[in-house]
Amino acid sequence: MTKISVSTKLKAVKEYANSNSSLASVRHKYHLAKLDFQIWVGIYTRFGEGPLLSPPKVTGDFRLNLVKWKQENLASISATCIH
Repeated sequence: MTKISVSTKLKAVKEYANSNSSLASVRHKYHLAKLDFQIWVGIYTRFGEGPLLSPPKVTGDFRLNLVKWKQENLASISATCIH
């Protein structure tokens, strides 16, 4: 899997958010994985660009709390990642 730069993530997400382009067309233009792009768009929509620029530090407690939240809310993988 190729690492995507933060600038490419932001460029793709902003292009999708500010145009009439479909998720699929923007994703294909930048050669992005479907689930990754859906998550980035969800994060951008909910929180803005901040978390895309500097994501939270992932610790053991962070992971445990996230799994607990997923189970309590019967959430999908993408909804959990956005949360």
